[in-house]
Amino acid sequence: NLDHDVPNRTDTIFHVASVSKEFTAAAIALLALDGKLSLDDTIQQHLPWVPEFEHPITIRNLIHHNSGIRDQWSLLGMSGWRYSRDLITDSDVIYLIKRQRDLNFRPGDRYTYSNTGYTLLALIVEAVSGQSLRDFTTSRIFDPLGMSRTHFRDDFSEIVKGQAYGYRWDEGDSVFQLSVTNFDTVGATSLLTTVEDMARWDRNFIDPAVGG
Repeated sequence: NLDHDVPNRTDTIFHVASVSKEFTAAAIALLALDGKLSLDDTIQQHLPWVPEFEHPITIRNLIHHNSGIRDQWSLLGMSGWRYSRDLITDSDVIYLIKRQRDLNFRPGDRYTYSNTGYTLLALIVEAVSGQSLRDFTTSRIFDPLGMSRTHFRDDFSEIVKGQAYGYRWDEGDSVFQLSVTNFDTVGATSLLTTVEDMARWDRNFIDPAVGG
């Protein structure tokens, strides 16, 4: 924190942006292992409000960024939202998804990184499990692995002790400027975690406790 000259530590909590996506995908994988869904289910099997496109989109398409669905940040920008200045909520993203009429390409034909896909995956976790993505990942991933300083932040006004602020470097003035995300949307982003907790997650791939 540059305002108060607080140094970074291994237990400092960071907003890790798109690193969030692997945990959203892991939540989906756990539900598949539970038999609650199939990766080849269509989106509409769990989110019936999503428009029916010419070609069906599966959960697997969303995970692998080959759904063809248009990216939420681009659409929000074109609609007038100012990234990191205006509050962006799930409702805002859903509003735009409901109004999509076409895809960028037939699902499976191409790879194009899509944040919208991961917002939809988070909403599928909620629809299938009956829990928010925050509660599901806390109970099924973070608590079992001892990741006690990790959670999906689904309330931008929440106070989080020990959180680092975000900054960007202004080349013109040669100074750092505050750059804090302003989200009430999770799945594509909004995970808060520490390097220590990420080491616990990494250890799970060597000595599996969650997911097998």
